[in-house]
Amino acid sequence: MKKRLFIYTTLIISAGLLCLFAVSVSITQGNNLNMAKSTVMEAARICAGLYSDDVDLDAFVKAGDETRITVISQDGTVLADSFPLDMGSLENHLARPEVRDAANGSPTAHVRHSETLGIDFIYYALKVEAADGHVFIRAAVPVALINAYLLRMLPPLVILLFAVALLCLALSRSVIRRIIKPFESVECRLRMLAGGEYEPEPIAGNYAEIETLIRSIDEVTEMLQKSFEELRNEKTKLDYVMGNIGDGLVVLDDNGDVALINPAARGIFNVTPEIMGKSMNYLTSERALLETVRSSMNHYEDALLEIVIDGRIFLVAVKRVPDTRMTLVVLSDVTENRENAKRREEFFTNASHELKTPLTAIKGFNELTAINNKDEGIVKYIESIARETDRMLSLIVDMLKLSELEGTQDVNPVPVSLSKAAGEVSDNLTGILTEKSVSLEIVGDGEVAAEQGHVYELVKNLVENAVRYSNQGGKVSVIIDCEKGETSLYVFDEGIGISPEEQTRIFERFYRVERSRSQRSGGTGLGLSIVKHICALYGWKLSLKSRLGVGTEITVAFGEQ
Repeated sequence: MKKRLFIYTTLIISAGLLCLFAVSVSITQGNNLNMAKSTVMEAARICAGLYSDDVDLDAFVKAGDETRITVISQDGTVLADSFPLDMGSLENHLARPEVRDAANGSPTAHVRHSETLGIDFIYYALKVEAADGHVFIRAAVPVALINAYLLRMLPPLVILLFAVALLCLALSRSVIRRIIKPFESVECRLRMLAGGEYEPEPIAGNYAEIETLIRSIDEVTEMLQKSFEELRNEKTKLDYVMGNIGDGLVVLDDNGDVALINPAARGIFNVTPEIMGKSMNYLTSERALLETVRSSMNHYEDALLEIVIDGRIFLVAVKRVPDTRMTLVVLSDVTENRENAKRREEFFTNASHELKTPLTAIKGFNELTAINNKDEGIVKYIESIARETDRMLSLIVDMLKLSELEGTQDVNPVPVSLSKAAGEVSDNLTGILTEKSVSLEIVGDGEVAAEQGHVYELVKNLVENAVRYSNQGGKVSVIIDCEKGETSLYVFDEGIGISPEEQTRIFERFYRVERSRSQRSGGTGLGLSIVKHICALYGWKLSLKSRLGVGTEITVAFGEQ
């Protein structure tokens, strides 16, 4: 900084002195020119006063010493000149500016090039009356005399310039040292601050601005030390959490290199801490994971996928961290969850199959008992057995359907009419519609690409659920809308409605808004869960709107078909 400041100061002083020198020379030259003009004008006036008709012109023009004197007749002919010239070869001088001005009564000094002698002169002429009219007395001084005087002055001026420049540089060097000294102290303090060894000390010097800066540095340092301490504490906590968390955690920078990895992730990928700073390609060769991470980084989108590493199933969440260039990859081991879910599904399916056979037998024996019964006292027991057996069989059928949906991965879709499916549902639900005096309205039509049985089950469960929770004598509406090429199914009821806190749970298995009412109406609690799984299988959007005491609207958006 000191060297640069000295260079800048030197350049500024030099430029200033050069400008001053140039201005001084210009002013001096101007003053000399004005003095020369005054001398020429005075010489012309003296000569004009001495002129007479009987004067010896040759002697008269030579009286001007270094001043050139010229006598010009009124017709412009040169009568005499102090310079030895051939008078006969001279041009007519009546058009010369100084002669013309004198003839007009406004004599003016002119600096111009002499065509006769080939040098620059300062000219001045006066009109003088003579016996036969008038003549012009012209005085002239060579401009070279003025320049010669200026050149004689230049050496002492240049010497003075260098002396002043050296003095200014010496003074500026001393002043710069005094100015820089406090800043060197500030630099030392900042270096100590960067090294973490800062200790506030009084600063030498009496610069109020520097003292203010030092006080600000002390305040900032105190805040930074507190922040560093807090950061160290937070880092300790983070290291503890990262070291003890069960999920694998990998943080990637904007280049896809590993910026952070916890022990769990190192164990999953079987790598050492030296993986830090290397590309994720060194971490794993799992193509699905690498492509998902790359896509998330390029499109700033979160992603979720499952991968298998060494026989273990991991649920991987890839997320771009907001307002940073970091990408977070979290690996959760879901192997046991998947195995438990599979065992539950197997148990669910096997139990349903095992229960269905004896229940079918019980129902058959109960029907035979009802046919052969002649005791009126046990009729109500026979009817109760038939009702509960039908409910259990219906439950098992729904359980088997749900289990089948969960295990379905491939479907064979065909165009299915929603209106036709709703009509079949209406025919099959005649009994419950009549029992509750509920009217069913079907409006519109549209086709969806799906398996016919799935569409029927979806519409049946939605309508049946709406009827069961409708009030006696209510109304259920099925509206099929194909607006703008997108097909949607709306099922409305005027029933009891669903409270906001229960709306998020009604698609769960066996969840019922009013258990007692559902049991009376024969519901299994699996209808909406079946609807949810069918929608998930085809990627349809399922939504719900409901108000207590007003009714419920369930919408299935099939999208473009």
